[in-house]
Amino acid sequence: MRRVLPNVLLLLLLFFLLPVYLANQSREVLGLGILLLAAAFFLAYTNQPRGLETLGGLTFFLSFVGVAFWGQLVAGSNGGYCFVSLWILLLLGLVAILYRQAIFVERGQILVLNQLPENRALIWTEGLHRPLRPFVERRMAALPSYELDLEATFQQLNTKSLFNIDQVKALVRYKVEQPRDVVFCFPNREQAYETLAQERGEPDDKNMDEQVAFWTELIRRQMLLELEQTVRTVIANVGGPADVAQERETHARLIRQRLQASVARWGMQILDLRLLEVMIDPERVRMLNREKIIERERMDAQRKAELKAQEVRLVGQAQAEATAHMVAEMVRTLQQAGTTLTMEEIERIVITAMQRMSDQQQLSGFFRDVAQTAGQPVTGPTTALNPNQPRH
Repeated sequence: MRRVLPNVLLLLLLFFLLPVYLANQSREVLGLGILLLAAAFFLAYTNQPRGLETLGGLTFFLSFVGVAFWGQLVAGSNGGYCFVSLWILLLLGLVAILYRQAIFVERGQILVLNQLPENRALIWTEGLHRPLRPFVERRMAALPSYELDLEATFQQLNTKSLFNIDQVKALVRYKVEQPRDVVFCFPNREQAYETLAQERGEPDDKNMDEQVAFWTELIRRQMLLELEQTVRTVIANVGGPADVAQERETHARLIRQRLQASVARWGMQILDLRLLEVMIDPERVRMLNREKIIERERMDAQRKAELKAQEVRLVGQAQAEATAHMVAEMVRTLQQAGTTLTMEEIERIVITAMQRMSDQQQLSGFFRDVAQTAGQPVTGPTTALNPNQPRH
């Protein structure tokens, strides 16, 4: 199209300069026309910056002069005014038609076009754009330029230890980085497009909102597939489920790097990725840490036994002190009463006190066992031994 446009502008410029020379055939007019045509050739075929735009503006302004002279040549002196008025109306109508056919790309949208015969891609961002050129330009897709997010949950993920992770919930944020690659390098594009079109219908080519919604869903499905493959691949190389839960941020960064390398080939960029939840069956965690749990239980049992032995030792020491104190009180009481005690009698008193203390301990233990069995706080007799109490 850019090759044809300079030729068309030159022909139009010649068409508008011709009536000027016919109305006033002088060397000055002829020289001016040649200079204008030379400048037009220079702008058209030397690839000057904005050369075609300048040539178009020159042709536009000279068109009014040429139409006025054509009117005078065809219809006399008043014909110039009539032809200029008609030319202005014609230009206004053409502008109205072009405006109605113009394409408006809203904020947050990207329009991808395919241009023939070069078969190259045109990327239009937000703003008002010219109408499509018939037969040589066609719409390919309308993509979102804003940030997208996807939250996905995956079940039963294998690890290197062959113990599964029950559930992983991941959140990924992404956006379109290269619109051309998204359209032309999309994995299984035709199959994915047909599948989605059968589910929700073919989008209207002229409705930008429908096109954006369609391609947003198309990208989301492919991103979900890429995310699941990447998450399962990374976790399959982890030592065990507990490692993923303990080093969640580290594995999230690794998943993001692999996912970015995977989706970059079709024009997407990963902005952020997080592992929101890592759910593991508690019984599976117990099996993984079986040796540690057994060692901990052994240490707890050993500690409990040590505490029990210390308790028995302290209780025995207290009982011995109580028995000695009780015997001393009995002997002192008898001596105060004027009773003379031999060594055999003192020994018999000590043995009797020890037997009574042993009987009392056995009876207390019996009632304690009964209370624990019945679930009631029953206590045995705890009557202190009175040295004046008569023996049975």
